[in-house]
Parts: sequence; C-alpha cells; structure tokens
Amino acid sequence: MSRAAYSPFVPVAVALAFLCLAPPSVPADLCQGLVSDRLAHPMTPVAKPAVGQAVRDPQLGGTLRRITAAGPVPGSDSAVVPVYSTVSAWTADESLLLLYHVGRGHELYDGRTYRFLRGVPIAPNDIENVYWHATDPDVLYYLSGTSLMRYRPSTGASETVRTFSFCSGPITPGSDPTFTSWDSDVFGLKCGSTAFYYHVASNSLTGTGTTAGEPPKPAPSGTLGVADGWVYDVNRKALRHLDVANPHEHACPGRLANGRDVWSTVAFDPGPAGSGVGSLVTFDLQNGASRVIVGPATGWPYPPSGTHVSTLAYRAPGWTFLSIVGSGTGTGVLDDELVVADASTGNVCRAAHHRSLGDENTRLAVPYWAEPHVVPSPTGTRAVLASDWGGGATVDTYVLELPADPGVTLTTGTDRAAYRTGQAMTSWFAIANAAHTATVDLLLFMVLPDGDQVSLVTPAGVKAGRLSQPASLVPAATGVSLATAFNVRQSLGTYTWTSTEAPGTYAWVLAAIRPGSLADGRYDSGDVIASGSSAVAFIR
Repeated sequence: MSRAAYSPFVPVAVALAFLCLAPPSVPADLCQGLVSDRLAHPMTPVAKPAVGQAVRDPQLGGTLRRITAAGPVPGSDSAVVPVYSTVSAWTADESLLLLYHVGRGHELYDGRTYRFLRGVPIAPNDIENVYWHATDPDVLYYLSGTSLMRYRPSTGASETVRTFSFCSGPITPGSDPTFTSWDSDVFGLKCGSTAFYYHVASNSLTGTGTTAGEPPKPAPSGTLGVADGWVYDVNRKALRHLDVANPHEHACPGRLANGRDVWSTVAFDPGPAGSGVGSLVTFDLQNGASRVIVGPATGWPYPPSGTHVSTLAYRAPGWTFLSIVGSGTGTGVLDDELVVADASTGNVCRAAHHRSLGDENTRLAVPYWAEPHVVPSPTGTRAVLASDWGGGATVDTYVLELPADPGVTLTTGTDRAAYRTGQAMTSWFAIANAAHTATVDLLLFMVLPDGDQVSLVTPAGVKAGRLSQPASLVPAATGVSLATAFNVRQSLGTYTWTSTEAPGTYAWVLAAIRPGSLADGRYDSGDVIASGSSAVAFIR
C-alpha cells in the first residue's frame, strides 16, 4: 500500500486516539512459571476467595480469581458459569465476557475488570448455541428457532442473518456443539435429518444432505469439518475416518502453529488401528495422523474422568486447555487439575487445582453446573472456569490467570479477511489494561506484502519504516502510563481498496515497547512488552 493510498485510511486525529486502543499479546510460552513435571502435587485446602479476590495455587503456580457471586434463584441452582468449553467466552478483543446465570440467562461482564454489565436479551435454542465473532467484538451470533441471529452489544439489538426456511424445526450445531471456523464464516448445522454448512459472507449453503448423525463441526480453516469420526470437505464429502474408538468423546477442533487443522479429544480407549489413549490426543485432519499429547505414551496417567478440552485460544494456535475432575480430592496426577498444553510442540504444564467436584457434587439439583468447562481467552493468557470450591451448594466463575499474562491485551481486527478492488475495509483497535506500573511507547503500523516495509502512524502523520531497521519504527505515542486500568475499543475508520496497492497479505501491528528501546537499532530481549497483529489479504 503506497503512502498516498494509506494516508486517508488512518487520519492523524484517529491515530492519536490510538492511546485508547490495540491487538492481542500472546506470550511465546504460556507454561512459563507453571509446573511441568509428572509428579503428584496433592491439593491442600485454600479458603474460597471473596468476589474480585484471587488466590495462587500453592502447588501448581496459577492464580484463580473469583469474579461472580451466585445468589439464590427460585427453582434453580445458584450458579454462574462459562457457557461450555467449546464456546468462546471472550470477545475477539477480550473487552467483554459472556457467562450463563442459571435461571436467569446469559450475562455480559467487563472482559478485564470482570464487572457485571447487564443481561443479554437473547433466546437461543440452547444455552450453548452462542458464538462470539472471532474478529469483530461487536457481534454475537446465536441460533433461534430456524434462524441464525446477530446480536450487537453496542446497541443491544438483534437482527436476522438468515432464516433457513426449509427447516421445520429448530437448527442445531449437534449434541456436543463446537465453535465456528476461526474467521467466523462457516457454521455446521442441522435441522431434522438435514445437515449443512452455512457460509455467512456469501450467504450460501454447501453440503446439504441427510444424516442420521451429527452435523459437521467446522475446523478453524473452514475448509474441513468433523462428524461422527469422519473428516468432510466443505461439500460434506467424506475424506477419511479418524482412528478414534469413540467419536463422541469431549473434543474441540483446533489449529496448530503451522496452520494445520486438528481434532483435539480425550481418548479412553485405543483406536481400531492403534491410535493412543490420553486426556489429550490430536488427529491431523489433513492426513488422519494421531499424536498423544497428554497420556500414558508421554508419561502421563490414564485419562481421569470428567475431562473437557478447549482449543479456543485462537490467537495462540496450538495451545489447548483441559479441565479434569478425576478424584475430587486432588491427590493424584491430573486429578482436579487445569492443564495447559501446546499441541504443536507437545509441551505440557499444570496450572492450578480447580477445586470442583463436577458430577460428584451432592448439594446441587443439577451437578452438571459444577463441571469446570475451562475455556481460554483468545490470547490464551487467561481462562474462565466454573467451581463449586470443594462441593459447595453454589457455583461461581473464576478466571485462571497465568504467570505469562502480560497484564495488557492488545487486539486489532478488520471486518473481513480478504478484499478486492473497490471494497471498503473497516478496521479497529482495542486495549484491555490491568493496572500495573509499566510505562510504554506504543507503535502502530501496517506491514506491506514484502514483510519488511511498514507504514507507521505517528503524531506527525504517516511515515515509512522497515522492520529490518528497528530505529525507523517511530512510536505513535510515547511515555504512556499503564498505571490505571482501562478497557477501550475504537474504530480506525474505513479505507477503499483501489488497483494501485500491491496484491498480497498486509498486517496491522500494535506493540507496547519499553520507552526508547528501539532507538539503538536492535531488538533486545524485553524490548517488547506486549504486541499483536491481524492479517488481511488484498486480491485484485
């Protein structure tokens, strides 16, 4: 993108508003500061924290912060919980958090301070039939009757995306729902015996046909799906069968750091062709190859009961979170534990004891609410989970805060992933900051398709720079204090693509760096405190 083409896209006045915005900060290793051995670390008693307070797990190193206080609801258990382990809890920019209040409905919370905001006026077919958009934080999709709906938190209004008029009954993502494709374009749905993919951008259906089983669960790429152990393409043509003993165990589609789609599942029995057993076993959807990440083959115990899998750290591909109940006493390896694993490398760590009995709770009318159902934030630096804190009569939501959490979450996005000549692109930035002592300089720039040239937003206007020349990266703002907590999102306006820009992949980048740290022309360890990016393609 030339400087002339770029300038009207990011006016200087908007650039200065960059102080109130940003993209996600993903540490290279979410396991830093956590226990990675395979030894028993028996859980010891810890008093239940007050709302807003946190306790550090004495054995495993993670921090659990209580964020709700479930009060009595006539005719219902007292429980405020994450929706499900395969349902994203945070918006794309992590500014909002969606929870389910039993007996009342879905509720919105501030994504960083965890302050209750309001109830959500939606009526999905099932409490799990809700989907945050993976790039637009102002879109929550949900299934209602025979329609796919779009709710906007900014206005509190819902609108119909599409009504599937051929359906005589409600649409469903299946008995164990999963997320959409990671561009939020592809849904796998079913009504009656008819299964199909729905593509939002083109408002089209593919693979429509009858099935006695599950609808396809879209893979992150949107080009593949999984149903009943089979891998399908976008036309629902069967490509291969995964070597799973039970295709209906708790599972979640995911993506590795190399971009390959995987099916991440718990496996209590070996597959017919010999695939392994474990609390986390992955299957490559492109070739069917399996790998045990957490299981006897890698030195871990046979999978305990009550295991749920979540791959929804979609800005940190490969990182997978497990909530495992097993023995509620927390005495054995993996019992009552929250596990973080990098399915790309096989690195595994243990974050905290969740202290919930799950289905073994005897004080709830519906003990299901005590299942932890851990789900990470898009960056993976935090996760939400439910806990009855030792078999109590109430269930609250807690946030697992990892030592790797930088305390400031930078996010950016555009309204779509690819553009052609004449199409308008809308961009936004956001920042979610927890109060801490850091002072930073903020960089905001777009990387051009050659991967080196950048167009920088600066107080003096748009300037050219190069990633290979760190000293050329002029900050958009200097000396910004992060001492006060804030959580803000702002639009960067629109830009209409012309035929003058180079085709290829562009990327917005926002970074918080140590003040003046790039002036020496080098990238040194510790220079970058937090950073994030989002890519868009221009196709002439």
